[in-house]
Amino acid sequence: MNEPARHDLNPSTDATAALRLHTRHALADVARRLARSLAARLMPSPAAVGAGQGADDLAQALRFVDDYEASLPRLPVEAAWPEHHPLNRLSQLPSAGQPPSSRVLVDLVLLACLPEAHEGLATLCRLVHPAQQPWPTAALALHWLEHEAGADVDACTTRDAIEDLLCHGPLARLGLLRLEGDGPWHGRTLRAAPFVWAALTGRAPAGDDARLAVGYSQVPGLEAWLAQADVRQAVLALQRGLPCQVLLVGGDAAMRHTRARALLGAAHTSAVLAPLDEADTAQRENRIAQALAAAWLYQSCLWLEDRHSETADTPTTTGDDQPTLAQALPIITSAASERRCPVLDLPQIRLSVQPLAAVARRALWQALLPQLGDQVPQLAARYPIEPDDARDVVRDLSLRQRLQGHPLALDDVGACVRARTAWHARPGISRVLPQADWSALLLPPAAIEPLQAAVRRVTQQITVLDDWGFAQGRTGRRGVRMLFYGPPGTGKTLAAEVMARALGVDLLVVDLSALVSKYIGETEKNLAAVFDVAERSRALLLFDEADALFGKRTDAQDAHDRYANMETAYLLQRLERYEGVAVLTTNLRGQLDKAFTRRFETIVEFAEPDAVVREALWRLHLPAAAPLAPDVNLRELAEWYAIAGAQIKNAALAAAFLAASAQERIAQRHFLWAIEREFDKAGRAHPGFPSQHAPDPDRSTA
Repeated sequence: MNEPARHDLNPSTDATAALRLHTRHALADVARRLARSLAARLMPSPAAVGAGQGADDLAQALRFVDDYEASLPRLPVEAAWPEHHPLNRLSQLPSAGQPPSSRVLVDLVLLACLPEAHEGLATLCRLVHPAQQPWPTAALALHWLEHEAGADVDACTTRDAIEDLLCHGPLARLGLLRLEGDGPWHGRTLRAAPFVWAALTGRAPAGDDARLAVGYSQVPGLEAWLAQADVRQAVLALQRGLPCQVLLVGGDAAMRHTRARALLGAAHTSAVLAPLDEADTAQRENRIAQALAAAWLYQSCLWLEDRHSETADTPTTTGDDQPTLAQALPIITSAASERRCPVLDLPQIRLSVQPLAAVARRALWQALLPQLGDQVPQLAARYPIEPDDARDVVRDLSLRQRLQGHPLALDDVGACVRARTAWHARPGISRVLPQADWSALLLPPAAIEPLQAAVRRVTQQITVLDDWGFAQGRTGRRGVRMLFYGPPGTGKTLAAEVMARALGVDLLVVDLSALVSKYIGETEKNLAAVFDVAERSRALLLFDEADALFGKRTDAQDAHDRYANMETAYLLQRLERYEGVAVLTTNLRGQLDKAFTRRFETIVEFAEPDAVVREALWRLHLPAAAPLAPDVNLRELAEWYAIAGAQIKNAALAAAFLAASAQERIAQRHFLWAIEREFDKAGRAHPGFPSQHAPDPDRSTA
């Protein structure tokens, strides 16, 4: 992926240098005028600042102001004030054309920023601050403006106007200036918002409240999305700075973030980004007000990003001044649903956020990893990944190649994707890293072939559904749903693990007992969370022992039956929409609702293994280093005892522990005792021992 384009706010650019120079000269002018006011009021009366050292400090600070202005590079006579200078925006504030004048607004903003410009100017403010803080006070601003207004102006009128301006005017309401501290308003400290000084010096705002977001110059995989008609309209509106609200609705936070950055990049603009993490309505409105003011001052777009996934909250409305500012700039709002988007009185362009289509994912991987060649479609089918995630994976792969030195392989990509996959554990789901491969699955060809066909179906989805057109615009055709049925221990869970490894994904095992709730609606909510986790983690979803939740629907005799049927119906719909691989296992196929059978692409029976398969299973579960006694006859064990693969695995391990505790090699009698225990656990009648291997009841097997 290409890196984001560099923003214009760069100290090395001529435009930024000119902006800063004009700001410094404007600050020097305010400092000089303020110094004259202080000299006229305080120098004739040294007691006002304290005798002795206080008067000397004031005189020294006044001299510094002259030196500061003289040290600045001179502006060329023909040098025009920068068109996009933030101070020009102050004349466009509501009621700025009425008293007080726009010059007063500019002076107050510059006065609040004086301490940021130089420590010498901060000293000037500290000398007259009642608490010796390096900031101007409302009283300092009042006396200065009264002095400049002259004796022919009514002092009470000036005082009332300044009080209205500092406490209730547009600068205060928009948060550009604020009075901090306690006590009467004239004794409080005058501070500018953090983004004001950054804007005056051509820097990007930084912090949690607002920061500058730049666009991606190119986003592989989103070309088709950017070419859509409504998306092109949104790009044009952002590029022209037209007042509007672009709503990015749906998907997860990462998907919305990538598409917003793509919009900004296509429009060759930037935005002030304000995350709306607050649940309290008043806090959200305050955050929106600050972000609106910052975006307006920067003459930029505004991007309000809601990161919550819930949709039941009350919509956020705007305050008195926000609609006025909102009418002057385009605003992007990104949220999980429209209910989470702030309500603005603006024309709207709604853009639905969906996961990348399979064809777009293929284009994404082809652009990022062209060296994979024909394997790119398999990669796109396996991992429904977003551009930002793919960029991180490519970085990881680049590091691996530098360290290992071997050519890039498909398994390397899968390992990096799984390592980067966000995993949020929740009750009822366990994540398994698959280890078993096809060699561990000892099944007849009739059972192996549909499993391998399902893996091929996943890897060939793009070719069949997209290139050949079999998708036909319908949902539910991209996922793979499978039913495994058969007696316990016949390899159903193992088969799901083998498929997960073949696909290069993790295995998510669902514990249905932790999901089913007696409270109405809770089961559906838990199931929705399971599918969301599976889609985000790009894993194979396994519902083990699914009889309880996927059972037959019944006639509604009471409320319990009605809500149980609703849970089954919801699960049917959600399973059909799932675009990953979902496997259901059951011991009793007849207990499942018939509606599920229609929705399965593959149904596989796991029958009891025959004698040949049982012998192969015994050999599979006995390591080469296991010390077997000469009398061990695995063929005899396989022919005499019809047990499943899981029971064979348990018996082999139990026999090994029996032999180890007796400090002996693993003999046939150890296997016989272990097999007897497996029959007892299953509640089945033991067929008896071969006469030549009947266990000695007097021999300890502890």
